[in-house]
Amino acid sequence: MYRIGLFLFCCWFLPPAVASTYQQPDQRLVQLVDAGSSIDWQVSASGNWLIQTETAVNPALEVIQQHSVGLAGLHINLAQLSAGLGRGYQQISVQHLQQQKRYQIVAQAHQRLFSPRLSPDDNWLSVVVAEQNGLFIELLELKNGKRKRVRQRLNAVLGIQYQWLADSSGLIAAVAPSASTPAEPAPGLQPKARETTGKKTALRTLQLLLQSESDAAYFEQLIQAKLVRISTRLKSTVIAELPLHSFSLSPDNRFILTQRIVRPYSYRVRYSNFPRQAEVYNLRGEKIAEAGELALHESSKTRDGRRIIAWQPMQPATLYWVEKSDDKASKDALWQWPAPFSAVPHKLYDTAWRFRRVLWSDTALAILYESDSDTDQERAWFFPAGFASNPQLWYQRNSKDHQALPGEPVMANNRYQQRVIQQTDSAAFFATRRNNALQAELHTVQPQSGEQQLIWRSASDTEDTMLQMLPLGGILFTRQTPTQPPELFKLDTDGTTLKLVARHHPAPAYQQITQQWLEYQRSDGVKLSGRLYLPAGYDVSMGPLPVLMWAYPREYASAELAEQRTVPEQRFVSFRPSSAQPYVALGYAVFDQVSMPVISKDAALPNDDFLPQLTANAEAAVDTLVKLGVAERGNIAVGGHSYGAFMVANLLAHTDLFSAGIARSGAYNRSLTPFGFQSEKRNLWQNTALYNLMSPFLHADRMEAPLLLIHGEADANSGTFPLQSERLFEAMQGLGKVARLVLLPYEGHHYQARESVLHVLWEQQQWLARHLTATPAMQLLQPEALAE
Repeated sequence: MYRIGLFLFCCWFLPPAVASTYQQPDQRLVQLVDAGSSIDWQVSASGNWLIQTETAVNPALEVIQQHSVGLAGLHINLAQLSAGLGRGYQQISVQHLQQQKRYQIVAQAHQRLFSPRLSPDDNWLSVVVAEQNGLFIELLELKNGKRKRVRQRLNAVLGIQYQWLADSSGLIAAVAPSASTPAEPAPGLQPKARETTGKKTALRTLQLLLQSESDAAYFEQLIQAKLVRISTRLKSTVIAELPLHSFSLSPDNRFILTQRIVRPYSYRVRYSNFPRQAEVYNLRGEKIAEAGELALHESSKTRDGRRIIAWQPMQPATLYWVEKSDDKASKDALWQWPAPFSAVPHKLYDTAWRFRRVLWSDTALAILYESDSDTDQERAWFFPAGFASNPQLWYQRNSKDHQALPGEPVMANNRYQQRVIQQTDSAAFFATRRNNALQAELHTVQPQSGEQQLIWRSASDTEDTMLQMLPLGGILFTRQTPTQPPELFKLDTDGTTLKLVARHHPAPAYQQITQQWLEYQRSDGVKLSGRLYLPAGYDVSMGPLPVLMWAYPREYASAELAEQRTVPEQRFVSFRPSSAQPYVALGYAVFDQVSMPVISKDAALPNDDFLPQLTANAEAAVDTLVKLGVAERGNIAVGGHSYGAFMVANLLAHTDLFSAGIARSGAYNRSLTPFGFQSEKRNLWQNTALYNLMSPFLHADRMEAPLLLIHGEADANSGTFPLQSERLFEAMQGLGKVARLVLLPYEGHHYQARESVLHVLWEQQQWLARHLTATPAMQLLQPEALAE
């Protein structure tokens, strides 16, 4: 068990004037952190009610430092009985689109809101309220605005789990067995022994795993949950108590499919790889059937057992699942089993590749997706008359070939309030896609032929995204531009467009920032791109600026795939505090989303040419900025997060292009991730030279530019444990290099607490100020800030 308790805030290599305490950056960056949060919308199946959610601001450090333990790959908040909730919402509002009705739920101090859901009859809105001592469901009655709270707190260790009954009389929820969390076992002194079996079971590096039988027993206690039926009058009836992984109601609401976690647990993998037992109960709590097992999974091979098990959405109570096929010519088999679960299960189809998902319709149409990891290919098949009919190939593509994706089927609720493919009266179905110009489109698709007919295309000077087709016709969609955050619109059947929700810029101080999308080439002709941000009032005639470049490497099978753009130019720039963008307000030029493709060449794998291509990408970006007159050589910093941090360290070790680096939450010694990393599947012993070459830790003696290392002390991401940053810092210190290491208490792979986010911004601001030179152009733009 890993106990996440009180840590000291840690900084190394501190100049005398810098204290080891939380700091705040320039006020313009503080304002950005505290600015209005992002807003999203969802619409009821009837099309009558609109739910608007506003993301909560970063929580205070005291919120994330609540006593927690690390077990089975989870940070478990013991007081709250939850794990991995995220920021949640600060405010949820619900508005009737035809009537003057609007209600609002606002999180109070020490509260966050989650999982808003409308009842099927549109009479209730349910919301989960997270408080320091637990998570509670609240019900808002939409006819009068009255609220009531379910007394039992949820067990959210494995996620928030509740579901409305189809008749809207109440809901089924996974609640804690008692009002208090089980006490932690007393720490004991005992030897820890592990033994191999002689079988190859290569796994990537994981953290927060079970360490002892005491850990296993405590984890088992923490995941115990009661499945209860709760009426809208708050009457509660227990259905079952079990170590619950997940549950789902049958479409007709007669049965509940449960999956419980069972022994043996593992000290090598996370809880999601532990064995599971599927069972079917009725709502009286009587077990109706055993629905199969899923085996413990401690290897990279396909898992044994029923990997995916769920209800068919168009049938009253029919299970389907996927498991490895017993046909040697096939990979997986898709099965079904109807209630009352007494007959022999029926095989529907054997897949040639690995099953990925299946979409069902209220007619016989089904669409099955499969993929081949060796070739990175995926394809989709139509079954126009069900799985008894011959499949028709819809498409086959490389998984990164976005232009070859013909569409994503539109889903809608059926009579059971289940999501099914939305079809026309002629049995065609609706699908959305983005064309090569990244405009949103809505099509109808004929499953017999694959023929498409365009229904709607977004404007070319905005980024539009369809949210939902309305039951009585029309489309709800969002529209945004680089300077205008997403707003909600309705397109009526007569072609008129109505703005439903208007929004102001959440950070007005950044509205005058100029930006442009740059396209350029590296030395081998591969087309690259990035978004350049320039301070308000800047003109290239003023001379160059200090530059911060931010990037993340990605692997591709071909240059054609690498050159495809996936982010529309018209997307709103939100100036996220976690990005490099905020520093443009301080007078820096910021080059963000910089292309860093690593491409397979001559049948070799991408990483075989990693460093030369990484260097070529960086050289092309620097050359482009210098030619524009925006930058000067020797005054450019490079930054990145996670694999981007790995990129930064390699660029500092193998090039002299940059004057400073910022590396957050990275991995730098590939011998500590010996069974693969990112898309690399070869292990250390298969290609030791490659692992050594790609490990900037082993080339720290070549780093001449100063490097700022930042890491969350509770980082549980695969491979990026804090030791990676600590060891690289110690290497640089021993070699006489310039470096600074900042470890953030309680923070994981991404930083949450307001204090942590502000301190990271301050650290980066100080690092840039110390290691980049303020040019005359910057001094003209920022005279007051520089004088301070």
